[in-house]
Amino acid sequence: MTFLLAMFSFPCTFHIYLPTFTVKSTKFWCRLPDNLAGLPIQDWINYSQPVDACYVRVLPDGITAESILNHTAPILDSFQKCQQWDFDRSEIGDTIISEWNLVCDRSGLTNLAEVVFLIGVGFGGVIGGWISDKFGRKRILMGMLCLQCTLAILSLFVRSYVHYIIVRLIMGFVSVSVVYAAFVLSVELVSGKWVTIAGVCNFFPLPLAYIIVSLLSLLLPNWRDLQLALSLPGCLLLILWFVLPESPRWLIGRGRTQEAKEIIVKAAKFNRREIPEELDKMLMMSKPETEAEQPSVLMLFKGVLLMRTFCLFLAWFSMTIAYYGLLLNIGNLNLGNLHVTSIILAVVEIPAIAVSIPILLKAGRKIPIFISMLVCGLACVASELFSMSFDDDWILIACLMVGKFAIGSTNMMMPIFTAELYPTLIRNLGVGASQVSAGLALICIPYLWELTALNEHLPMVTIAALSAVGGGIVLLLPNTTSINDSKKPNNSSPCNGAFTISDDKVH
Repeated sequence: MTFLLAMFSFPCTFHIYLPTFTVKSTKFWCRLPDNLAGLPIQDWINYSQPVDACYVRVLPDGITAESILNHTAPILDSFQKCQQWDFDRSEIGDTIISEWNLVCDRSGLTNLAEVVFLIGVGFGGVIGGWISDKFGRKRILMGMLCLQCTLAILSLFVRSYVHYIIVRLIMGFVSVSVVYAAFVLSVELVSGKWVTIAGVCNFFPLPLAYIIVSLLSLLLPNWRDLQLALSLPGCLLLILWFVLPESPRWLIGRGRTQEAKEIIVKAAKFNRREIPEELDKMLMMSKPETEAEQPSVLMLFKGVLLMRTFCLFLAWFSMTIAYYGLLLNIGNLNLGNLHVTSIILAVVEIPAIAVSIPILLKAGRKIPIFISMLVCGLACVASELFSMSFDDDWILIACLMVGKFAIGSTNMMMPIFTAELYPTLIRNLGVGASQVSAGLALICIPYLWELTALNEHLPMVTIAALSAVGGGIVLLLPNTTSINDSKKPNNSSPCNGAFTISDDKVH
């Protein structure tokens, strides 16, 4: 089940990472007139667009390609606004920028598409989490997956930029609902140390998805072809409706103990485990005293959860800026071939995920998260210092690999830590609410590299500072490993306590 639920991360990651290639800015120039068809592009640019490609020099009557090559063509000082452009497709093929001419006075629309997608992510985290806590993990997971597949295929047929933005908005909402419903269901199917292992395994597909997108973009340079190739595999996951169970923890929390029992018995038979004779009694002890309490956003701001929600809000904001700031701005780093750099930074994340498991099991949550975020910040600062001293891309890539390794580990540990800090009743809502701060961070990311207008080193320094601050905030939270080790019975409200306290009190 852990393996199958991890598969849901693939389509979501595909759609999040696609803009790295489908919205990549490339060199462009005002289109060459038909009567100058034999003129080399660079000579045409030098003659007609001395400032930028947004304005083109007015061509005198009778001008020829030969006169421009011979430097005998008259040069007029009058310019006019360019209406049609051609794009450099040597590294990236057709993109949404080239299809809808999102350059010059329309260049801001490029960021708008991703901002809208990330707004959807922010709303989807809260609303999707609330729906999942109310109606069940499995229903929302499969329902949102079906909608995701429909939207992905629908985006292939859009012919206007406005329609594309609308599809991306809903896609952001749906994608985050899928990935966190799968994550929460994965950790709720197990207990003890397996919560950590199942939670981390849920994120192994992320770097693999980055590699797949990078390789496929080489084979399918047209953004629509790439979109189709990455959308179809997600449809195959719909057959898992007949395989995946509902969360037994959620069923027990809703008072549906008989349904939970059937799932537990089926799991015991599959795993060749002995079914406890007092299973019915144990389930009744786990059954909540009242079934009237419904999940509510207000529960996140009551009692001990208020401090946790506030700290997690800041920690998620900082981590998201650091992780996606490096991931989605690879093209802005100008480190040689985009595909090669993308694959290198994806590969380094695989051991980062693997090493997270023993670290979480042995060292707890707070200190590893703090150290990994601090290391990411130091690596970003080092990359900027080396860029001023060395003119070698591989030195910078090495620094970024260290930073990506560190923040990649944080990206695995933070969702598990967050899930453990909220009870079953509002766990998906709590994990989803963290996506509000993550969504705000994601909205800022498309504009992060605009800070280079003030100073070329400012984007990376900003990532470093926020990473360090976010790591410090985590130190204010309780370490759930100590909570899980507690043997004291819990008689508090379902709105208090951590993962194991609130769910495993029968043990």
